[in-house]
Amino acid sequence: MEQGLQMRERFHALSCRTHLSGFIPTLQVDTQGCTMVVVFPRCTAAGGTVPRHELVDKPLTRAKRIFHTFSCDSKSTCERLKHIKSDDEAVRMELYQQDIRDRFIEILTESGLEASQFASIDHDEDFLKIHLPERGPTIEFMADTLHYLMPLDKSVYKGIEAHHPYPGGHPLPNNDSQDVLAYAEFSRKEKNNFQDFRSIDSVRILSFWLHEWVSLDEMERQGVVSCHFPCPDQIETQKIHDELLSARKWLTLSPHHSAVYIREYFGEEIAFFIGFLGHLCRSFFFPGVVGLLFLMVTLTITMEGHRLDGLRTFLCVPLSVWAASTLHMFERKTARIKQVWGVNEREAREMPNPDWDPDHTGECGKVLSSFITVCFIAIYVAVISALLAWQFQSVRESKAVFQGTSLILSILIKAGGLAWRYLAPLVVSLENRRTLKGYDDQLAFLLSGVKLLMTNFPFFYSCFLTNLVETQCGQSFQEVASKVWIGYNESLIDSSVKEALLKYSFTWETRFRSEYGTSVCINGCFPPDWQHARADSRTNCDYDVSANLLTYFVFMLVLDTLFLIWPIVMARWEMHKEYRKVQDSDSGESDLPYSILQWEAKKFRYIYDSWGGDRVNDFLDLAVAYSVVACWGCIVPPIATLALIVLFICLHLRIYRMLYVTRRPYPHASAGLGIWKSIFLYINKTAVACNVALAAIFFYPMRLQGPGEQLILFIVAEHALLLLQEAVYFFIPEEPSDVISIKYFNRHVLAVLQRRRDQENLIPLQKSVLNHIDLTLNPDGLNSECSDDSSEGSQTARSLLP
Repeated sequence: MEQGLQMRERFHALSCRTHLSGFIPTLQVDTQGCTMVVVFPRCTAAGGTVPRHELVDKPLTRAKRIFHTFSCDSKSTCERLKHIKSDDEAVRMELYQQDIRDRFIEILTESGLEASQFASIDHDEDFLKIHLPERGPTIEFMADTLHYLMPLDKSVYKGIEAHHPYPGGHPLPNNDSQDVLAYAEFSRKEKNNFQDFRSIDSVRILSFWLHEWVSLDEMERQGVVSCHFPCPDQIETQKIHDELLSARKWLTLSPHHSAVYIREYFGEEIAFFIGFLGHLCRSFFFPGVVGLLFLMVTLTITMEGHRLDGLRTFLCVPLSVWAASTLHMFERKTARIKQVWGVNEREAREMPNPDWDPDHTGECGKVLSSFITVCFIAIYVAVISALLAWQFQSVRESKAVFQGTSLILSILIKAGGLAWRYLAPLVVSLENRRTLKGYDDQLAFLLSGVKLLMTNFPFFYSCFLTNLVETQCGQSFQEVASKVWIGYNESLIDSSVKEALLKYSFTWETRFRSEYGTSVCINGCFPPDWQHARADSRTNCDYDVSANLLTYFVFMLVLDTLFLIWPIVMARWEMHKEYRKVQDSDSGESDLPYSILQWEAKKFRYIYDSWGGDRVNDFLDLAVAYSVVACWGCIVPPIATLALIVLFICLHLRIYRMLYVTRRPYPHASAGLGIWKSIFLYINKTAVACNVALAAIFFYPMRLQGPGEQLILFIVAEHALLLLQEAVYFFIPEEPSDVISIKYFNRHVLAVLQRRRDQENLIPLQKSVLNHIDLTLNPDGLNSECSDDSSEGSQTARSLLP
C-alpha cells in the first residue's frame, strides 16, 4: 500500500509540470498553498551544510539577535529556549539550531498559519512552505493589528452624499479613466468597506507579521536557514513574459503599462524602476535621432571648423532642455499611478538596521567616512590627471577615433568604480544608520556621488582644465611653438596659418626681483596640425575627449550588457549541477523534474552587489550612462544613438533577469524614485552647466575669446536655461489638476467615514447646566419709546426729501 502511495505521488509530480518561456527546463509545479518559503539546511551527515558538533559561542546573545524584534512578546521567546540558557557555556550547533527551529515553528503555530514541507531533489535541504490564505480571520487579524493600508471598496462611495464641491455616489476618475479609491487602515469591524486582499497583500502582511517576532535575515546570516523568499507564481511570471518580453511587443512597450504588470508581482519599488527605465528609453529617442542625423551629415558632408562647432553649439540648448524636462515628465506621468496605488513618498513601515549600535551616535563615524571619501577622490583625481597628462604628451598629434590611452582610461574608470563599489558599504556602516532606509539612501547618495564624479571628471579635465594645466610659455612665439609642435618651422607656413596659430597664444607679464618681463604662452588646447591650421580647426583637446568619450561609452555599455547576460548562464549552470548530482547518486529520482520552488531557491538574491541585481547599482548604471549623454553628448552626438539601442536591450534583459535569474524579492512599497529623484535632479543641473560651458569655453568661436567674455556668456546663458527650466516646472506642475482634485475628494470621503464611525461618541455622557445664559433679543426689557422716536425720525426724514 505504501508503494502504491509513492507511485501515485510520483505520477502526480510528473503530471503537474509547466514550461515557462525563459531559458529554463520543464519544472514541477509545487507552489500550491504557498505564500512564503523558508529553506532549512540539513546537517553534514545528511548531505547538508550544518556542522553538528561545532560549538556556538555566546548562544543566548546570538539567539536574541533573532528573536528580539518589534514585538514585546517576542522577547519572551528566548525564555522558552530549552538548550540555550546563557552565554557562559557554548552549545553544540545541532542543539542550537534545533532550539531556534522549534521556537520558529511555535511562532507559526501561535499565529494560526498553515505550513507544509518537502525535501530538495538531492535531500540536502528542507523546504518549509508557509501559507497565509487571502480570505479568513487570520489575515484580517494580522492586517488590523499591523494597521495595514487597503483600498476602499467602490460600494463605500455610494453612501457618500454630494457636498459642494465634492460629488457623491461614486469615486472620481482621473484623466486616464481610472477610478481612484482612497486608502485607509484595515479594520475587522469595517471589513466590508475594503476590497479583498490580493496575493501581494498576503505576502506583505506575512512578512510584516513574522518580522514582529523573528528576524529571518539574522537566521540566514547565522546559517539556520539557507534562504527565504516569497512564493513564486508561474502564472504571473508567464503573464509578465507575454506582456513585456514577447517579440511582438518590443517596439510598443509602454513604460507605465509595464510598471502595472511588474507591480502586481514584484511591488512598487521595482515597478517604478522598470517604468523609469522604459521612460528613459523613450526619452532617449530625441537625442538618439539627433545623433543619427549628425552622424549621417558628418559622413556625407565634410564638416570641419566653424560648421562643426556651430552645429555642436546649437545642440547644447536642446540637449539642456531635454535633460531638464526628462525627469519632470516622468514625475508628472507617475503622479496618477502613485495615487491609484496609494503609495506615499515615505514607506509607512521602516525596518530597523540590524547593525545599528544604540551605544554610538555615529558622529565620529560620519567624520571618518567623509575623510575616507575625500582621500579616495583625491587619489583617483591624481591618477586620472597623470594619465590624461601622459595622453596629452604622447598623442598630441593624433586624430584617431579610438586611442590606446582612451582604453586605459576606460579601464581605470571602471576599476575605480569597482573599488568604490566595495568600499562604499564599509564607509556608510561607520555612520551607524538607525533604519535600513536611512542606510540604503546614504549608500545610494555616497556611491552615486563619487562614481558620477569619477566617470565625468576625465571629460571635464580634457574640456576645461587641459587648456590651463598644459599651457606652455617661452621668451618668443618661435621658442614656445617648437615646444608645442614637434618639428615646427615657421618658414614652412604662410602668414594666414601663423595668424591662426597666434590666436591660440597670449602674452604673460612676469615679475622677478623687481624686474619685469614678458612671456609668450600657448594654450593647452591647440590645432594638432600646425602646417594646415586655421582659427576654427579642431583642437587636440577636442580629439582627445571625443576618443575618450566614444571609447568609454562603448566599453561601459558592452560591459554592462555582459554583466546582465552572464547571470543567466550562471543560473542555468546551477540547475544543471543539481541534475548531475541526482543522476550520479542513483537515487531513482532522476526522472523527476526540477520543481519551481527549488529553482527559485537557486536563483540570485536581489541584494547589493549580487548577480541578481540590486536597486542601488541598477539605478547607478542608468545614472552614469544618462550623465555622460546629458553632460557631454553634444561633443559626440552619436553616443546618444548608441545609448538608445543599448538601453532598449538592457530594459528587456533586466525584465528577463527579474523573472528567471533573480530570486523573487519581497514586494516593498515605494512612491517613485525615492533618493534617486534628487540624484537625477543634480545630474540635470550639472548637465545645464556643462553644456553652457562647452558653448562658452570649448567650442569655436568662444574658445578664442578672453576669459571675461567667456565668463559673461556662461553666466547669462546658464541663468537663462535655468530660468527656462523653472518656467517649465511652473507652467507644467508635477501634480496634474485631476490628481489634486481627487486627493481632496478622497480626504473628504475618509473624513465622512470617520465622522460616521465616531457619531455615537459625539454626544458626551454628562450634560452641563447653562440656565444662567440669556441670549434674548431684549434682555434688559427696554420700552418702545426709542422705537417710536426712531419711527418719527424716519417720517420727518422722509418729509424733507423732495
